[in-house]
Amino acid sequence: MTAGTQHEAQPAGAAGFLRAVRAAAWVEYQTLRLYPANLWLAAAQELTTVGVWYFVALFLSPAANADVGRYGGNYVAYVLVGVLMNQVGMATLVAPFTTIANAFWDKRLETYRLAGAGIWANIVGRLLWQALFATMWQAAAMAFLVMTGTIHLARGLPVGLGVLVWLLLVASNAGIGFMGGSLFFLLEVKNGRDPITWVYQYLIQIVSGLYIPVTVLPGWLRSVGQGLPQTYVFAAMRSLILTGARGSQVVGLVVPLGVESVLLLAAGVAMTTWALRRAERQAGIGVVV
Repeated sequence: MTAGTQHEAQPAGAAGFLRAVRAAAWVEYQTLRLYPANLWLAAAQELTTVGVWYFVALFLSPAANADVGRYGGNYVAYVLVGVLMNQVGMATLVAPFTTIANAFWDKRLETYRLAGAGIWANIVGRLLWQALFATMWQAAAMAFLVMTGTIHLARGLPVGLGVLVWLLLVASNAGIGFMGGSLFFLLEVKNGRDPITWVYQYLIQIVSGLYIPVTVLPGWLRSVGQGLPQTYVFAAMRSLILTGARGSQVVGLVVPLGVESVLLLAAGVAMTTWALRRAERQAGIGVVV
């Protein structure tokens, strides 16, 4: 057993881990605060997709309104609610692989490994920051769309249920992101995008109902979409925001979403843990194999 491994075997404890998570998130915040250009560029990246799909939806709405009748018959609102939620999901999805890759190429992975909280605190802290940052800007975009009358919020919006769906969105995408991040070592994918999150991103665009209502998809594509967490997130949030659905009306969406979130998160943690241990046994997590 190496000295590094001996040091790593001494855990920081729950309190130490949470402090390290907060510190990692704080570093991400400080980077944006100290360099305002990065802040505004990041904000622009978050909002650009919403703006693009606003104009696309305006063009398509005369023909597509009838296909989204169950959500109020407004295709513009249908698309924008989905895009707002998906931006949060994408920020969470890519965070693990990006965090591992950046630390690896900056020669910081070994340092994190030797710290009491380990690499996990760095990954989780930066993931949570990315999810919160994306949520902040998408909430601002939602407020603007509501004020301009583009989206009409249903009366008596169940905020608590909406927060639960948001949490499950973050958890499920974090799980898939962890799976993708594990391939940095398992498949030696050192640059670009990992295949898991890359494929998942395109499946979302095609079969989850993000842009195209699932009711107009062929049956086999709808079956594929039923395995994606975003399919349930989009349907639940649109029902809550646009139609004022109550808990009993979306339970059939929230329950499978919750089950998928738990399974995906567990699988993602297991794969990343395995990948880190495997890399440590072979040549070390900071060495290109």
